[in-house]
Amino acid sequence: MIVPPSNPTLEIEIKSLLGENPYLYTSRLPVFPNCDLAQRNTEYLNNYLDTAKRFGSLPLLAVIVGLTGSNYADGPEADRERCDRIAEELNAPFTTCSLAILDLLRSLGFSRLHLELPYPDWLIREAKMYWERAGIEVVAANSILKALGSADAYEIDNVQLERYLSSLSLYAHAPVLLSGTGMRTTGTLEDLVDRLPVPLLSSNLALAHWLLKQCGPDQGHGSVLFKKLLAKLQGFSSTSDWTNVDAFFNPY
Repeated sequence: MIVPPSNPTLEIEIKSLLGENPYLYTSRLPVFPNCDLAQRNTEYLNNYLDTAKRFGSLPLLAVIVGLTGSNYADGPEADRERCDRIAEELNAPFTTCSLAILDLLRSLGFSRLHLELPYPDWLIREAKMYWERAGIEVVAANSILKALGSADAYEIDNVQLERYLSSLSLYAHAPVLLSGTGMRTTGTLEDLVDRLPVPLLSSNLALAHWLLKQCGPDQGHGSVLFKKLLAKLQGFSSTSDWTNVDAFFNPY
Protein backbone atom coordinates (compact mmCIF):
# COMPACT_ATOMS: atom_id res chain seq x y z
CA MET A 1 0.00 0.00 0.00
CA ILE A 2 1.30 3.44 -0.95
CA VAL A 3 0.65 6.04 1.75
CA PRO A 4 0.89 9.86 1.83
CA PRO A 5 3.90 10.89 3.93
CA SER A 6 2.03 12.49 6.85
CA ASN A 7 -1.04 10.23 6.94
CA PRO A 8 -1.30 8.91 10.53
CA THR A 9 -4.46 6.86 10.04
CA LEU A 10 -4.37 4.63 6.99
CA GLU A 11 -2.21 1.70 8.11
CA ILE A 12 -4.08 1.43 11.42
CA GLU A 13 -7.55 1.44 9.87
CA ILE A 14 -6.70 -0.89 6.99
CA LYS A 15 -5.16 -3.44 9.35
CA SER A 16 -8.31 -3.31 11.53
CA LEU A 17 -10.38 -4.10 8.41
CA LEU A 18 -8.12 -6.75 6.89
CA GLY A 19 -7.58 -8.77 10.05
CA GLU A 20 -4.56 -11.03 10.42
CA ASN A 21 -4.19 -11.74 6.69
CA PRO A 22 -3.07 -10.73 4.15
CA TYR A 23 0.23 -9.25 5.23
CA LEU A 24 0.35 -5.53 4.54
CA TYR A 25 3.47 -3.63 3.51
CA THR A 26 3.63 0.14 2.99
CA SER A 27 5.72 2.61 1.04
CA ARG A 28 5.39 6.34 1.64
CA LEU A 29 5.20 9.02 -1.02
CA PRO A 30 7.92 11.71 -0.93
CA VAL A 31 7.57 14.89 1.11
CA PHE A 32 7.13 18.14 -0.84
CA PRO A 33 7.55 20.82 1.87
CA ASN A 34 7.43 23.84 -0.45
CA CYS A 35 4.21 22.85 -2.23
CA ASP A 36 0.62 23.72 -1.41
CA LEU A 37 -2.07 21.03 -1.49
CA ALA A 38 -2.83 21.38 -5.20
CA GLN A 39 0.87 21.19 -6.10
CA ARG A 40 1.39 18.21 -3.79
CA ASN A 41 -1.47 16.37 -5.44
CA THR A 42 0.22 16.76 -8.82
CA GLU A 43 3.62 15.70 -7.46
CA TYR A 44 2.08 12.62 -5.83
CA LEU A 45 0.64 11.53 -9.19
CA ASN A 46 4.07 11.76 -10.76
CA ASN A 47 5.57 9.60 -8.01
CA TYR A 48 3.18 6.64 -7.88
CA LEU A 49 5.44 4.36 -9.92
CA ASP A 50 8.71 5.28 -8.21
CA THR A 51 7.12 4.80 -4.79
CA ALA A 52 5.76 1.40 -5.82
CA LYS A 53 9.21 0.36 -7.01
CA ARG A 54 10.59 0.94 -3.50
CA PHE A 55 9.02 -2.38 -2.51
CA GLY A 56 11.93 -3.91 -4.39
CA SER A 57 11.65 -7.66 -4.94
CA LEU A 58 8.82 -8.28 -2.45
CA PRO A 59 6.39 -10.77 -4.07
CA LEU A 60 3.35 -8.52 -3.90
CA LEU A 61 -0.13 -9.74 -4.82
CA ALA A 62 -1.39 -6.18 -5.45
CA VAL A 63 -0.53 -2.51 -4.89
CA ILE A 64 -2.97 0.29 -4.09
CA VAL A 65 -2.44 4.02 -3.59
CA GLY A 66 -4.12 5.07 -0.34
CA LEU A 67 -5.05 8.47 -1.70
CA THR A 68 -8.08 10.01 -3.38
CA GLY A 69 -7.52 13.76 -3.73
CA SER A 70 -4.69 13.53 -6.26
CA ASN A 71 -6.79 11.50 -8.67
CA TYR A 72 -9.89 13.67 -8.83
CA ALA A 73 -8.70 16.41 -11.17
CA ASP A 74 -7.93 14.09 -14.09
CA GLY A 75 -11.16 12.09 -13.84
CA PRO A 76 -11.79 8.34 -13.68
CA GLU A 77 -10.72 7.54 -17.24
CA ALA A 78 -7.22 8.99 -16.81
CA ASP A 79 -7.05 7.46 -13.33
CA ARG A 80 -7.75 4.00 -14.79
CA GLU A 81 -5.33 4.45 -17.69
CA ARG A 82 -2.52 5.53 -15.37
CA CYS A 83 -3.10 2.55 -13.10
CA ASP A 84 -3.15 0.14 -16.04
CA ARG A 85 0.20 1.45 -17.26
CA ILE A 86 1.78 1.12 -13.82
CA ALA A 87 0.30 -2.36 -13.32
CA GLU A 88 1.86 -3.48 -16.58
CA GLU A 89 5.27 -2.17 -15.54
CA LEU A 90 5.03 -3.73 -12.06
CA ASN A 91 3.48 -6.96 -13.35
CA ALA A 92 0.96 -6.77 -10.50
CA PRO A 93 -2.56 -5.36 -10.06
CA PHE A 94 -2.34 -1.64 -9.28
CA THR A 95 -5.08 0.85 -8.49
CA THR A 96 -5.93 3.99 -6.54
CA CYS A 97 -8.32 4.37 -3.65
CA SER A 98 -10.64 6.46 -5.82
CA LEU A 99 -10.97 3.61 -8.32
CA ALA A 100 -11.45 1.12 -5.48
CA ILE A 101 -14.41 3.22 -4.30
CA LEU A 102 -15.82 3.33 -7.83
CA ASP A 103 -15.45 -0.44 -8.25
CA LEU A 104 -17.21 -1.06 -4.94
CA LEU A 105 -20.07 1.31 -5.85
CA ARG A 106 -20.55 -0.43 -9.20
CA SER A 107 -20.40 -3.91 -7.68
CA LEU A 108 -23.18 -2.91 -5.28
CA GLY A 109 -25.24 -1.19 -7.99
CA PHE A 110 -25.24 2.24 -6.35
CA SER A 111 -25.65 5.09 -8.84
CA ARG A 112 -26.16 8.05 -6.46
CA LEU A 113 -23.73 9.42 -3.90
CA HIS A 114 -23.76 11.79 -0.95
CA LEU A 115 -20.21 13.11 -0.46
CA GLU A 116 -18.88 14.13 2.95
CA LEU A 117 -15.25 15.15 2.50
CA PRO A 118 -12.46 16.63 4.66
CA TYR A 119 -11.37 18.88 1.81
CA PRO A 120 -11.34 22.56 0.87
CA ASP A 121 -14.06 23.73 -1.53
CA TRP A 122 -11.92 23.58 -4.70
CA LEU A 123 -11.02 19.92 -4.09
CA ILE A 124 -14.65 19.09 -3.33
CA ARG A 125 -15.55 20.50 -6.75
CA GLU A 126 -12.94 18.25 -8.35
CA ALA A 127 -14.27 15.25 -6.43
CA LYS A 128 -17.83 15.97 -7.51
CA MET A 129 -16.76 16.18 -11.15
CA TYR A 130 -14.83 12.90 -10.85
CA TRP A 131 -17.88 10.98 -9.67
CA GLU A 132 -20.18 12.63 -12.19
CA ARG A 133 -17.78 11.72 -15.02
CA ALA A 134 -17.96 8.15 -13.72
CA GLY A 135 -21.74 8.21 -14.19
CA ILE A 136 -22.59 8.70 -10.50
CA GLU A 137 -25.25 11.26 -9.55
CA VAL A 138 -23.91 13.41 -6.70
CA VAL A 139 -26.83 14.57 -4.57
CA ALA A 140 -24.71 16.50 -2.04
CA ALA A 141 -21.04 17.40 -1.61
CA ASN A 142 -20.13 18.94 1.75
CA SER A 143 -16.92 20.00 3.46
CA ILE A 144 -16.52 18.34 6.86
CA LEU A 145 -13.60 20.70 7.51
CA LYS A 146 -15.83 23.73 7.13
CA ALA A 147 -18.63 22.22 9.20
CA LEU A 148 -16.34 21.30 12.10
CA GLY A 149 -13.90 24.20 11.80
CA SER A 150 -10.98 21.78 11.40
CA ALA A 151 -7.72 22.54 9.61
CA ASP A 152 -7.29 19.09 8.07
CA ALA A 153 -8.64 15.54 8.08
CA TYR A 154 -6.15 14.35 10.69
CA GLU A 155 -7.73 16.56 13.37
CA ILE A 156 -11.20 15.00 13.12
CA ASP A 157 -11.98 12.38 15.75
CA ASN A 158 -14.72 9.75 15.84
CA VAL A 159 -16.88 11.65 18.32
CA GLN A 160 -16.92 14.79 16.16
CA LEU A 161 -17.57 12.82 12.98
CA GLU A 162 -20.37 10.73 14.50
CA ARG A 163 -22.11 13.81 15.88
CA TYR A 164 -21.81 15.56 12.52
CA LEU A 165 -23.13 12.63 10.49
CA SER A 166 -26.03 12.11 12.88
CA SER A 167 -27.17 15.69 12.17
CA LEU A 168 -27.20 15.39 8.37
CA SER A 169 -30.17 15.46 6.05
CA LEU A 170 -30.00 12.17 4.14
CA TYR A 171 -31.11 11.39 0.61
CA ALA A 172 -33.04 8.45 -0.83
CA HIS A 173 -30.89 5.81 -2.51
CA ALA A 174 -27.70 7.82 -1.94
CA PRO A 175 -24.97 6.16 0.15
CA VAL A 176 -22.89 8.51 2.29
CA LEU A 177 -19.23 8.38 1.24
CA LEU A 178 -16.59 9.51 3.73
CA SER A 179 -13.69 10.09 1.36
CA GLY A 180 -10.21 10.90 2.60
CA THR A 181 -7.89 8.14 3.80
CA GLY A 182 -6.38 10.23 6.60
CA MET A 183 -9.73 10.78 8.33
CA ARG A 184 -10.55 8.32 11.11
CA THR A 185 -13.74 6.61 9.99
CA THR A 186 -13.88 2.97 11.09
CA GLY A 187 -15.02 3.75 14.62
CA THR A 188 -17.76 6.01 13.30
CA LEU A 189 -18.91 3.45 10.73
CA GLU A 190 -19.04 0.79 13.44
CA ASP A 191 -21.13 3.02 15.71
CA LEU A 192 -23.55 4.28 13.03
CA VAL A 193 -23.91 1.34 10.64
CA ASP A 194 -26.97 0.02 12.50
CA ARG A 195 -28.46 3.43 13.21
CA LEU A 196 -28.61 5.33 9.90
CA PRO A 197 -31.21 4.45 7.24
CA VAL A 198 -28.71 4.77 4.37
CA PRO A 199 -25.46 2.93 3.52
CA LEU A 200 -22.22 4.27 4.95
CA LEU A 201 -18.90 3.67 3.24
CA SER A 202 -15.44 5.14 3.42
CA SER A 203 -12.29 5.34 1.35
CA ASN A 204 -10.59 2.95 3.74
CA LEU A 205 -13.40 0.39 3.61
CA ALA A 206 -13.26 0.39 -0.20
CA LEU A 207 -9.47 0.12 -0.11
CA ALA A 208 -9.62 -2.94 2.16
CA HIS A 209 -12.32 -4.49 -0.04
CA TRP A 210 -10.14 -4.14 -3.15
CA LEU A 211 -7.07 -5.61 -1.44
CA LEU A 212 -9.00 -8.63 -0.16
CA LYS A 213 -10.54 -9.20 -3.58
CA GLN A 214 -7.11 -9.13 -5.26
CA CYS A 215 -5.51 -11.42 -2.69
CA GLY A 216 -8.24 -14.06 -2.83
CA PRO A 217 -10.07 -16.02 -0.11
CA ASP A 218 -7.04 -18.13 0.78
CA GLN A 219 -5.39 -14.93 2.08
CA GLY A 220 -8.30 -13.97 4.33
CA HIS A 221 -11.87 -12.69 4.35
CA GLY A 222 -11.41 -9.52 6.40
CA SER A 223 -11.99 -8.76 10.06
CA VAL A 224 -15.30 -9.17 11.86
CA LEU A 225 -15.81 -5.41 11.51
CA PHE A 226 -15.13 -5.50 7.76
CA LYS A 227 -17.58 -8.34 7.24
CA LYS A 228 -20.25 -6.54 9.24
CA LEU A 229 -19.85 -3.29 7.27
CA LEU A 230 -19.81 -5.07 3.92
CA ALA A 231 -22.84 -7.20 4.82
CA LYS A 232 -24.81 -4.06 5.63
CA LEU A 233 -23.85 -2.49 2.29
CA GLN A 234 -24.92 -5.66 0.51
CA GLY A 235 -28.21 -5.59 2.39
CA PHE A 236 -28.97 -2.13 1.08
CA SER A 237 -27.91 -3.07 -2.45
CA SER A 238 -30.19 -6.12 -2.51
CA THR A 239 -33.44 -4.14 -2.31
CA SER A 240 -34.86 -1.01 -3.91
CA ASP A 241 -36.90 -0.27 -0.78
CA TRP A 242 -34.37 0.72 1.86
CA THR A 243 -37.09 0.83 4.52
CA ASN A 244 -36.93 -2.98 4.33
CA VAL A 245 -33.35 -3.00 5.53
CA ASP A 246 -33.44 -3.63 9.26
CA ALA A 247 -31.43 -0.73 10.68
CA PHE A 248 -30.88 -2.63 13.92
CA PHE A 249 -29.97 -6.03 12.50
CA ASN A 250 -26.42 -7.02 13.38
CA PRO A 251 -25.35 -10.44 12.08
CA TYR A 252 -22.05 -10.26 13.99
